[in-house]
Amino acid sequence: MGIDGDFEIRPAEIGDAGSLMGLHRAVLEESVYFITQPEEFRRSVYALVQMIREMSQRANCLFLVCLHGEELCGFLTVQGGFLGRMEHTGKLEVMVAHSRRGQGIGKKLMAECMQWAKASPVVEKLGLSVFATNERAVAMYRSFGFKEEGRRPREYRFEDGTYQDDILMYCFVDEDS
Repeated sequence: MGIDGDFEIRPAEIGDAGSLMGLHRAVLEESVYFITQPEEFRRSVYALVQMIREMSQRANCLFLVCLHGEELCGFLTVQGGFLGRMEHTGKLEVMVAHSRRGQGIGKKLMAECMQWAKASPVVEKLGLSVFATNERAVAMYRSFGFKEEGRRPREYRFEDGTYQDDILMYCFVDEDS
């Protein structure tokens, strides 16, 4: 992986678990881009350590972190399919600290991810879901070759009674972006 400017992208390590938990909780506290509400987030540090270990051993999984010095400011995961008929697919998730958005961290993580996926002997398709109102994320995914494969209207209902559509996106990694 590499260092770009003041940011380092590298595989997640067990020692990152505490910082990852903090970042994950902070992003969920915003209650803007993810369906999990802060009080519903029950992952333990131990479970996250196990996840990092397991993902590092599977050819169709990826767990990257972005650091600025000692500060963990973003992460990306690709959860590969567990079943034989789905092991060629991976579900993508990206989180960036609120204070670090707009600095290209998501793009740096995505660039590393796409390089990994294209070199993978297993992964052929990446998929994700994103709130329809998260226009910056949708534009970023499109810039990496992702296409909309479906939309789930009013998929999520918020406490104030409003709804959010969910966009499903995919990318075949052997196609040019």
